[in-house]
Amino acid sequence: IGCGVGGHGAALHAVQQGLKVGVVGGHDVGGTCVNRGCVPSKALLAAAGELHKLKSQDHMSALGIQTGELSFDRQKIADHANNLASTIKANLRRSLEAIGVDIIHGKGTLKDEHTVEVGLPGRVDIEGTVTAKDIIIATGSVPAVPPGINIDEDRVFTSDKALKLESLPEWIAIIGSGYIGLEFADVYTALGVQVTLIEAMPTLMPGFDSEIRRLAQRVLVDGRKSVDYHTNVFATRVTPTTFGGVEIELTDASTREVKDVIEVDAVMVATGRRPYTEGL
Repeated sequence: IGCGVGGHGAALHAVQQGLKVGVVGGHDVGGTCVNRGCVPSKALLAAAGELHKLKSQDHMSALGIQTGELSFDRQKIADHANNLASTIKANLRRSLEAIGVDIIHGKGTLKDEHTVEVGLPGRVDIEGTVTAKDIIIATGSVPAVPPGINIDEDRVFTSDKALKLESLPEWIAIIGSGYIGLEFADVYTALGVQVTLIEAMPTLMPGFDSEIRRLAQRVLVDGRKSVDYHTNVFATRVTPTTFGGVEIELTDASTREVKDVIEVDAVMVATGRRPYTEGL
């Protein structure tokens, strides 16, 4: 159940062991990594990296290159990421079909230890039952959202929405400073967006190796004029305003007292991921 990196890899291995294999989740071949994670995010980072490089006049000048005013096409950058994901998705599907794996469209629900019911919300044409001797659960993960924060997919969203790059706010707050938050901070700053990182722990990138953290902060945070940050604070209230912005209440993680209130144009929640088990 699941056709992401885990389900795809498990299917390949099972076929190599001589088993007959069916994968439920054929509507989302590639899963999070290909469609909403690693692949499109790295495509956006590649574009951002080129923009950062061209914006570094000292670096370009040292190479004897003079750059003028830069411009970019937001939609074409988004299309590049989407097209790359679509290509890899198609390749993964073909790799399964070539070795005889049944790709079953729909979402799987365990009926018993040998039976999976298949359906898809809103699709009456996708339903049925699949039986198997063994069932592997490879449903991956979804963004984890802290209590009290409502995702409206407009001004408050997760990386799933951000990867589509449908618009560019003037100022965005990113709640969480792990690798997802840092990646998007790099993308947004390259595209001219002011970024504020909000972290509950005393330091940015709390889960990073200390040496890597120092380097990342020097290059990706302190080295960017359009990035600022708040540490040791919780975003205890995130409220879209009537004027098109989002108000964020920052509470001190130690004293639990409200420390500040800031208003930005959009909020991206990047507080990690959790297992996706709903409906199983």
